[in-house]
This record gives sequence, structure tokens and C-alpha cells, in this order.
Amino acid sequence: MKIKLGAVGPEDSIKKIIQEASRFDDLELIPFPYEKTEETKEIIETNRGKVDYWLFSGQAPYFYARTYNLVEEHEATYPPLYGSSLLGKLLKAQYKKGTILPSISVDTISDEEMDSFRNMFSLEDLNVYNYPYEGYLPADEIVSFHENLYKEGKIDAAFTSIRSVYLELKERGVPCYRVTPTELAIQLTIKFLRERIHSALYRKSQIAIVGIERIQEPGQSEEDYYSFKSKHQDLDLKRLILLYAEKVHGSYVQMGDGLFFIYTTLGELEYQTYQPLFNLIYQAEMQTGLRLRTVTGYGRTAIEAEQNVRLAFREARSTRERIIVTVDEDKAVHQVYEDKGEVTYNQRMWGEEWLEKFKAAHISPAIVSKIQSISSYYGRETVTAKDISTWLNSTDRNARRILTALEEMGLARISGEEQPGQRGRPRKIYKLCFE
Repeated sequence: MKIKLGAVGPEDSIKKIIQEASRFDDLELIPFPYEKTEETKEIIETNRGKVDYWLFSGQAPYFYARTYNLVEEHEATYPPLYGSSLLGKLLKAQYKKGTILPSISVDTISDEEMDSFRNMFSLEDLNVYNYPYEGYLPADEIVSFHENLYKEGKIDAAFTSIRSVYLELKERGVPCYRVTPTELAIQLTIKFLRERIHSALYRKSQIAIVGIERIQEPGQSEEDYYSFKSKHQDLDLKRLILLYAEKVHGSYVQMGDGLFFIYTTLGELEYQTYQPLFNLIYQAEMQTGLRLRTVTGYGRTAIEAEQNVRLAFREARSTRERIIVTVDEDKAVHQVYEDKGEVTYNQRMWGEEWLEKFKAAHISPAIVSKIQSISSYYGRETVTAKDISTWLNSTDRNARRILTALEEMGLARISGEEQPGQRGRPRKIYKLCFE
């Protein structure tokens, strides 16, 4: 299956992209040339369903599309401008004029790249007025930058990467040259995009398992759990789970009493999002009176996915909130809240040295990662043992032990005290020092 790549930019830039894209047999390039950058909006809105990914000719159309939320960062890119692109145009301009250009103006290229360019080619005597910018700027602002410098006699020629700026400057009589990405830059960008696409396709084909567990209510006897009423509830629950399995094109398996696995792919879960799984939780409560614990786990193999879904269950059982816990192939834990976003933590981020310290302190790196993520999520740097016990669904005593351990390792320090009420000992206030 060929990847449909939409190329957006001026016609001359599109021709260069077509030439470089022809080297790749697995690409089908669909050209979308324009006269002005602002035409990008209509192009994408009209042709969104015709392409898989977007390749823009340069910074201007790419960031124009990003500014107006026409594309996501992961589905588009553009070839960068390097000093070698400017060097070629500079040599051409000097050859055409038959003289050295001692002073020029340039836009789009970053200051860092410009300094590297001048040092690499020993052009320290070249006077450059640079106009780097991030994102998208209207052409009028860039035209004014070059034109004012020329009228003031500060430059001999202008070098721009934007076609509309080039044409306008030519119209106003300003000596101007257009800088475009080199063939090598375009080729490398297409290679990078192909690798990203193939990686995304591989990731979407990963095995994913949705784990659904019936929660046994406190005080419910074992006799009630296995009663006929409970069996009828299970039958109603199975129907709801079967409907969800059909929605995600999954294979439904009952692993035991009140425990179900749905085997599908990561691509299907990402396409459906988490909302249908939250809907399943609500429908189960309303139609059967049963509360569910739902998790997802995925990995490179079926065994890895099963290990991760069981790890997700272990994390989910530590909280009473209605959340969906996901564990990915890197053992990163994602706690998804329907209305409050997502919290992510991963014990692997610490490295061997820190893991040894946690082991000596008898504290789990996953717990520390969870505290760090939740504090970042809520924007809380100062906490008490009460806060930690709430976050971890643990006792105050265990929370105090954790904070003491963090203090000894330099990950927290005492910043004050607070009086919880008229009676009782003051609570220590800690400042977290994960940075």
C-alpha cells in the first residue's frame, strides 16, 4: 500500500519535491500548488481525506497550517533551510552582478544557522541583516523589513525564502533572490517522514488488550457474588462488553468470574478514543448495577500486552476514582480521567543510580514517579502528608514515611508547618524538588 503524501507550496517548490519523491516507490505524491500562503487553508480543508500526511514546501505554509489548527504536528513537516541554500544563491547573485555583495538581508533562517554558515565558509566580512522568526508571519511584514533596509542604503540585495515576498520585492524594484531548500534537504525530510509514517503504522498494529473487571462491592458476601441474580447481571454485562468488542473490532474472551479481556490493536483504540470505554462503565452501572474497573495494556507481543494489562489492573486497584489506566510497551503508566485529562508516570525514567537509592529507602520508583506526575499535573510544589495519602490512596502514616524518604534523598525538603485545627500536632509542609 502506497502512502499518499500531499505536497503544499509554490509551484516551483512543488516541482523540486516531486523530483525527490520519485525516488521512493512506496510514496504517491499529490501536488497542491498555490500562489499565496493563505491558500493553504482551503487546500487542506478541501483535500484532507485524500492524503495520509502533508509535506509543506517551507516554514511559512507549515506554520500557517499549524496556527489555524489545520494539521497536527505528527501528520506534517517541511524541509528546513540551511546555510548551504543561501550560499548557492549568494554565489549566483554575485556572479550575475559581477561584483561582491558586501551587505545583504535574509529572512527565515535562524541566527544560529546564520552564524554557523558564516563561520563555515569564512564569511565574517559579510554584513548580514537577518530576520529570523518562529511560526508564521504575513508577507507584508517581511517585505517591509527588506524594503526599508534597501531604501536606507544598508543592503545591496535581499534574500527571502517566501515566493510572495520575492515577487513583491521584485515589483518594488528591490534586488531580490529566492532561497529554497536544497535537493538534499528535501530528500532527507522525505526519508524522515517515511520513517515516522512506517513507525506510526507499526505502532498502530501493536497488540492491545482491554481489561474489564467487575468490582466486588465492600460487604458483598461470596454467596451473593455467585447467586443467580449475580449471574443474570453477568449476562447483561457480557452483552454490553460484546457490543464494545464489536466497536473496536476485537476478540472477546472471559478470563474468569468477572474478568474479561478484549484483544484488538492500538490503532483501533486510538481511533475510538477512551470515551466508548467510559460509556461502557456508565452503561454497566445503569443497566446492571455493577461497577467496572477498566484498563488497557499494549506491547510488541501478546505476552507483553498481557503483562502490561495486568500491571494496569494493579495500578487501577490502588484508586477509588473512575479512571482508565493504560500501560504501554515502555511500562509508562497513563491514568486517564474523563474530565480532568491524563497523568503519566514511568519508573524507568530514574536510571540505575536512583533505583538503587529507592531500593535502599524501601520506596517504589513507580510511587515517586506518580507523585512527580500528579504534582506537575495539579501545579503543586508544596504538599503535606495528607495530600500524598489522597494522591496515592494510602494511609497518612505511609505518606509521612514516603515524604521522609524523599527528604533524605533530596527530592523534598521541609518548608514550613500548618495547624490542621484547634487540636492536634502541626503538619509538616514539604516542597518537592524533582527538578
